[in-house]
Amino acid sequence: MRFLIGFFLYVFIEAFVTAAVASFIGWLAVFVLFVAGLIGGLLIMQAAGTSAAASLRDSSRTGQLPAGDVGDSALLFLGGALIAIPGFVTDVAGLLLTIPFVRRFTRARTGAAFSRAMRRRGMSVVTTNVDGVNVTRVVPGDVVVGDVIKREDDLDDPKDGPPTGSRDPNDPPMQLPPA
Repeated sequence: MRFLIGFFLYVFIEAFVTAAVASFIGWLAVFVLFVAGLIGGLLIMQAAGTSAAASLRDSSRTGQLPAGDVGDSALLFLGGALIAIPGFVTDVAGLLLTIPFVRRFTRARTGAAFSRAMRRRGMSVVTTNVDGVNVTRVVPGDVVVGDVIKREDDLDDPKDGPPTGSRDPNDPPMQLPPA
């Protein structure tokens, strides 16, 4: 229901702003601006898609994850899509996303909001360094980030219960108790 109210509010604001702009410059000029916005938005979307593909291709060649290039391209693509949608409010939002520092700010805020949303759902967003590359994962439950230390002398100590370390490959597979 909230989405429906928000959508109708958006349409009303776009219609109001369009009528106000048309009263100053005329409906023909508004039409020309909408067509120019459509073409410009599609060109921005194409450039962002090409940039993201090149970044992914380079990262697959080097074996390292792209730092923020893909997220930056995604926001640029979103900006192009907003410009391509007829309307002056979406055009302003799309043009803002074409500014690099606005994209950086938006990417940081979006990442923080995503992390908060995952924590509310009982998930943890964990970033670890694997072979010099930062890897971010979403995992269930609480996570304490640290280093795992495996001590060979503690693996088969009978007083600690069943071994938790490596298993003998000749042992039969472990059976889980019925749920």
